[in-house]
Amino acid sequence: MSLVTEMKSWLWIARVWILLYPVLLFLGILMGTYFGPIYYWSVIVIGVPLVVIPMTYKNLVGGGCSLRFQICALVKGMLAGVAFMVLSLLAETFVWQNLSVGLGWNPLSLGLTQDISFVWFFSGLIGGVGARIAEVRAQTKPAKITIIGFE
Repeated sequence: MSLVTEMKSWLWIARVWILLYPVLLFLGILMGTYFGPIYYWSVIVIGVPLVVIPMTYKNLVGGGCSLRFQICALVKGMLAGVAFMVLSLLAETFVWQNLSVGLGWNPLSLGLTQDISFVWFFSGLIGGVGARIAEVRAQTKPAKITIIGFE
């Protein structure tokens, strides 16, 4: 796999995050405004795994191991989760400056700002684990019992 192809195989992370984060942000602000600021987090806790796990699985299954970088779907899932988490942590610094001024929400009083970003990481990780399991299942063949033993 060439370096250009390898780098293109990682662009799906940015596409998914750029589409998903604003939608969840809007829904979270909407829920938080009507039901209370704590509901801002519930949208992220529910929405991120519902979208990121299947997208990570879909983009990593069947990809095999990268010979250039020696990583398989499990490690790619971890790295995708780290990328999702870093992107959301960076965005949260700007978002919470505006939310605290505009809506009067204080992330310190809500208490979940840093912890909630790990939902992005674990969603990527779970998608990578699923992709790795699918790859291992595709590579294994059923055992046959013979006179000698198992083959």
